[in-house]
Formats: sequence, structure tokens, C-alpha cells
Amino acid sequence: MKLKDTAGKHILTDTIIEPRCFLEISTDMFGYISCDGSFVALNSVWEEVLGFTQLELQNSEWSTFIHPEEREEVLSEIEKVKTGKRDSVAFENRFQHKDASYRWLRWRAIKDAEKQLCYVVATDVTPQKQLEARLKESETRFQQLVAKHVQEAELLHTLMENTPDHIYFKDTESRFMRINRSLADWFGLKNPAEAVHKTDFDFFTREHAQQAYQDEQDVIESGKPIEAKQERETWPHEQDTWVSTTKVPIRDREGRIVGTCGISRDITEYYRAQQAVEYASRAKSDFLANMSHELRTPLNAIIGFAEILRDELVGSINDEQRECINDIHISGEHLLEMINDILDLSKIEAGKMALQLETFSIVEAVEEVNAIITALAVKKDLDLTLNYTQNGMIEADRVKFKQIFYNLLSNAVKFTPEGGKVSTKLEIGTTELQAEVVDTGIGISEADQAKLFAPFTQIDTSKSRRYGGTGLGLALTHRLIVLHGGEISVTSREGEGSNFALKIPLQQLKRESNVGLVK
Repeated sequence: MKLKDTAGKHILTDTIIEPRCFLEISTDMFGYISCDGSFVALNSVWEEVLGFTQLELQNSEWSTFIHPEEREEVLSEIEKVKTGKRDSVAFENRFQHKDASYRWLRWRAIKDAEKQLCYVVATDVTPQKQLEARLKESETRFQQLVAKHVQEAELLHTLMENTPDHIYFKDTESRFMRINRSLADWFGLKNPAEAVHKTDFDFFTREHAQQAYQDEQDVIESGKPIEAKQERETWPHEQDTWVSTTKVPIRDREGRIVGTCGISRDITEYYRAQQAVEYASRAKSDFLANMSHELRTPLNAIIGFAEILRDELVGSINDEQRECINDIHISGEHLLEMINDILDLSKIEAGKMALQLETFSIVEAVEEVNAIITALAVKKDLDLTLNYTQNGMIEADRVKFKQIFYNLLSNAVKFTPEGGKVSTKLEIGTTELQAEVVDTGIGISEADQAKLFAPFTQIDTSKSRRYGGTGLGLALTHRLIVLHGGEISVTSREGEGSNFALKIPLQQLKRESNVGLVK
């Protein structure tokens, strides 16, 4: 229907928000890779990090950008996701920049149930890798020198006095026997010799000095080094600093431990950069939460006033006005649903959505959803059925469990023409629930099935566009199923209908995940 009321048009126009903008606020690189190895979709961060335009990336096979030394291993990891051997994989590799250099990316890839699309999120960790490489190089070089028991004195002296790292030797009582110029400057000493026979208690707070002493005693007693320990140095009258420290035992010719040797690198700037990234992530989550509140308030007012006008509580209206008011109400409800879905997706991606676990009847929960969907089905004269041979109990988040079935069933009803059929089949085994939601709707092409569970995606055909929707329902459904340790797949033929099949374990097991389990 077209709005004929100008004021109504303005209200609706003012409430329209481009869904994709919510993804673009992320500093992470989001993308989708098809089974043939090409990018399906990317956000703008890829261009910022790699220099290539989105079109240049999408017109090339993504594996060609992987460093040759790592290509086989990365493709092997991705293949595990595609073939269903793993639900997700995490790895790091070098990815080519447009200027022919390579950037280090930290990846996480998750399969879709059809195994024809990988959802990937990547973070540029090049600065961290460069720092780690420098740390590793410095620590390896120094440990090799220490292994020779400081016999190559001239080389050791040259190394100590020309490195920016802090190098020191201590006896078995953790008293300094020698420090290099860099550490002397760190302590504010004019001459490194001023530190001899002093301890960390003379420079740091008691708390930090006690921890350093304990670490060195552990090295002496166990004979095992402490490698690349990141710790905060607390000073009595200065701002705290962060260092990466390695401590190794020093042995005499008979192999007896006579002290410790340490090397520390100042990583304060790196730590602060990490803190800034974490702060930005929290700020994004706070922004989404505040944004949803700020948008919900006027939307609820719009919806409420539309209902008052529609119900003629402030005066009678004609048919043309009623049509406009109904459009305002429907659009407001649609936008409110989209905001709620975006907020849920953001919580999942940020790892802040906890499952409130409880044990409940599967059939009872699905029947409650069916009762709600029945009203929608009756309007279209659809045959809505629920089939099962036995009931069973499941440990899950009841609200999110019902949301999964509501999204699938409402989607089936929406895309099924009048007089069609929508059925739900439940098979409850000993360890998992297998369910199918089948419709006789418009169906989905094979090409469109590959992007079905991607956020903000609607099948780009004239048939599907007229049904509306946020493009978030199936993406959110997929993520909720994955959070429960399950999976979902779809089989469909255009003009014949679709079959969504899902599996969810009956009991939630402890597993590595970005979501909390709350009982």
C-alpha cells in the first residue's frame, strides 16, 4: 500500500535506518566466503587494512592473498569447517596488502549449516606480531648467550650496553650483581654500578618487589625459566609501567644454580593500545545499548499514538486515514523488531549474551509458539501442523529456544502463499533434538541459499522483496542455534518450498565459546 498522508510519510521516512550501517561501526574485518573460495560480502574495514577495494577482493579468489608459506595450512583449516569436521576454527596468517607487503590477520571462521559459506571475522594484529617477533628475537638471542655461561664477555658486554632492553644478573638472594645502561636509566641511576647489591625493594613498591623475588626463587628452585611474562611494574612515585620479562637460571661449571639472569622489554605503549582496543569494544556495546534505548522511546510513542488514532480514541477517521495509520503502525513495529534483532546480534558477537539454562518440555515450548503462529496462518488460510511421536525434556534457554522456532515458523508463513502448508516435525532422540520446519512457499534458489544466514540479507528477487523483513531473522536464528551447540541447514527448490532442518543437543556441555552458560 502507498501512503497518501504527507505527515505519515515524513514520520516513516524519519524512522528509516540503513541496516548495514550497524555493521560498519565495527573495527573488525567481517566477511563471508563461498565454497568456491571467493568473497561473498565484506565490510569497509577490509579496504582500510589491506588497501584493496571491496570489488577488487570480491573479484579474486581469497586464497591468492594468503602468504605462500601458509596457504596450504590455512586452506586445510577452512576445509575442516566446510566439510563439517569442525564448527569453527581460529588461526593466524599473513595476508597480502595492495602494496605487496603482508599484514598479519587473526581469523575466526564459522560454517553455515549448508557448509557452502564460511563466516569469517579478522583482526589486524600486525603491530602485535611485529612486537612479538622482536621480543622473541631478542629473548632467543639473549638466552643463547646466557647458555654459554657469560664466557664470551666482550660480546655480552656489547649486547648489554647497546640494547634498549633491560638486562640484569642477580644472585640467589635476588640482589643485583650487574645491570645494563638501559636498566640504569630506567631506575634513574647515573651509573649501573649504583644498583649492585640492591634489590627490587629499593626501586619498586613492596607488592611488585615481592612478586619479582618470588618469581626468581621459583626459577632457582625449579631450574626452569619464566618466559615472556607480561607484568605491571608499580613504582612508589611514578606512573605504572608494563614489561615483558624472561628470567633464566645461571649455572656454574658444575651445573649448580648460582643466580638468575633477566631481560625485560618495555611494552607500556603496546599495553595501552590493547586497553584502547578493549575500551573501543566496550564503547561499541554501550553505544548499541544506548542507541536501542534512544530509538525505542520515540518508536514506542509512534506505535502507541498510531494505535490511539487507529482505534478512534480521539475521534473518527475515514478509510484513507485508517490505511495511512495502519502503515505507520506496521512500519514502526517492523523497525522496532529490527532494532531488537540488531542488539541481540551485537551481544552475541561481543560475547555478552548468556544462556539462561533450564530444563523444560520440548513439545510444550513448540506448541506455545505454534499457538502464536496460528493467528498468522489463519489469515492466509494455511494448513499449520505439528508432528511428533514422543515428548522429551531439553536443557536450554527457553526464551531463545522458542525464538528459534518462532523465527522459522513466521518466516515460513510469510513466504507461503494462501492455501499452502507449513509443518513442524520433532524427533527427540537420546542426545539431541532433530526438527524440521517445512513449507510449500516460494522456495529459495541454490545461489541465494549460500547467503541465507548472513545478517541484513534478503533474497534479491522481486518475489521476496514484496514480503519485507529486516534480513536479520535467519541470521539471528542461526547464531542462537550455534550458541546452543547445534546446527541448521536448508534444502529448497524455487516454486516448491523449503525445508529447514536443525539439531540441538538435549544437554548443554561446557565448551569453548564466546557466550556464557548460566544455570
